[in-house]
Amino acid sequence: MKFIAVIGMFLISFISHADITVKGTVTDVNGSPVSKCDVFFNLEKWITDDSVHVQCDDKGRYSASIPEGLYNSIYICDEEQYGKTALEFWGWNLNLTESQTIDAAFDTIEVFSLSTWSSNGGSYSMFASFRPMSLNKVKHSNREVNGQTIAVWDITPAINSGSIKGFINEQPLNLLNYNWTYEKINSCNGFPKEIDTSNGCYMPMIIAQFKKPELVSGQHTLKVRLEDSSTGNIGEGITHFVSNKSGYGF
Repeated sequence: MKFIAVIGMFLISFISHADITVKGTVTDVNGSPVSKCDVFFNLEKWITDDSVHVQCDDKGRYSASIPEGLYNSIYICDEEQYGKTALEFWGWNLNLTESQTIDAAFDTIEVFSLSTWSSNGGSYSMFASFRPMSLNKVKHSNREVNGQTIAVWDITPAINSGSIKGFINEQPLNLLNYNWTYEKINSCNGFPKEIDTSNGCYMPMIIAQFKKPELVSGQHTLKVRLEDSSTGNIGEGITHFVSNKSGYGF
């Protein structure tokens, strides 16, 4: 009996540390493959020593064998062009417990720190919060928010109601509303001396409300795609969430 128990514990340990395969294709704003891209799978936080790194081939395809589990993020960009002609694609709070395909597109816009949650009453809707960031659009200013003056580092693209596209499992969502708010950041480094930073430093973020479709229980993928209304440049981000049999949960 002890031998069987030991074997059982070994099998459980082996299964819990099984590797899965995540693959996909990376494209630019025109849908053309990005031949020079780097893909990082980050367990605890951004890029660390335990991140798994693979590169795309000349057709924008990548494939990675990673330990199954909950991942803080997946980060995809062209390391040579990052900050020059392009930003990156992010996936946040990913439940990577089975092999799957994650396709990505990026340009000069970034959907940073995407999170989602469900309305459990009052409206059959879901919400997504994220920080929209654009390359080479930097403006520092003081703004009056909730009765106090805050320092704002604004690098947002031009956004209107047509700029925000939501998808669950690649099926389009109906955008009901969106609002701007401000996310307090940890550092005021880089702000000009004439900007008052005594009440903290912030970056603009968006809370978008989508009509929630009928959902079966289990895991789903929310994707947000942004388009700059003045330039047509784009950015994408994804996150995973789980719903119960009534379509609620998260």
